[in-house]
Order: sequence, then C-alpha cells, then structure tokens
Amino acid sequence: MTRGERRALFRSIVQSTTEGPGELAAPLRKAAADGTTLPGATGELVARIREAAHLVGDAHVEAAQREGHSDGALYELTVATALGESRRRLEAVLALLGRGG
Repeated sequence: MTRGERRALFRSIVQSTTEGPGELAAPLRKAAADGTTLPGATGELVARIREAAHLVGDAHVEAAQREGHSDGALYELTVATALGESRRRLEAVLALLGRGG
C-alpha cells in the first residue's frame, strides 16, 4: 500500500467515524475529531483524551454520563477524539519532515 493509499484510507476512516450513522450526533463526533472545545464534562473528557488519555478515569466518564451520554455514545466520542488527535499529530510530524499533510 502506498503512502497516498494509506492517507486516503485514514481519511475515509475518520470521515465514516465522524459523519456516518451512530448513537452520538455526527456534529458532536466531528467537533471532537476536529479539536473543537466542547462544553461541560463532555468537553473535559474530550480534552483529557486529547492531552493524556492514560489519565482518563471513572470520574470523567461518569460526569459525561450524567450529561446524558450512554456508554455507546461515549465510545463513539472517544474514537472520534482519538482519530482526530492522531490526525493532528501525524500532520504536525509530516509538516516538520517537509512532506505535507
């Protein structure tokens, strides 16, 4: 698989994760992937996933659940956030290497 094919595949995965059918509203999944600051405990959870996912604890998840999110919705939010952050980091590395995003 070529680099271009891998990039296209990754873009397709991000697009289907953020825009495809899901329990969580697509605009919220897209916002999480794009790095948009979200309000409340959900926003705090997303920020924690972006910055230090290994520090996400039960309290973060429970607070987002109290805002009305189910386990399935929080899973989708987590995947969208992680994919978006990995995309951002990949693009930063490629820019440093002079290969473009």
